[in-house]
Amino acid sequence: MNLASDSILDVRSTPTSWHSLIESSQEVEQILSVTRDYLATFGPEHLARLPPDCRPGRIKGDDDIAYWSCKLAQCNYKDPVVRIDAGLLQEMLNYFLHAWVRVSQLQHKPAPQLH
Repeated sequence: MNLASDSILDVRSTPTSWHSLIESSQEVEQILSVTRDYLATFGPEHLARLPPDCRPGRIKGDDDIAYWSCKLAQCNYKDPVVRIDAGLLQEMLNYFLHAWVRVSQLQHKPAPQLH
């Protein structure tokens, strides 16, 4: 499944589809894959609307999901000269927070009981 071919307009109008993919993921690697596909839908022109230190880069592992959840939550620019797309920032923050919660759920899933 490669959702990177979806246009940004499609993605922004149906963010619940990304959240559905996160929820249906049964392994951390699936969430990482969905996250890579999600980020691939944003071109440089979209990411340029965020401050440089708030532009998610390559996602290698689940620690990157946690990192960007925290980093995006802290991205709070009060400088009127720095123009940011608050809607895009909030969308990415919501995505990463949801992915981080799901990763945590999968990592703390109890092992099956043997009787």
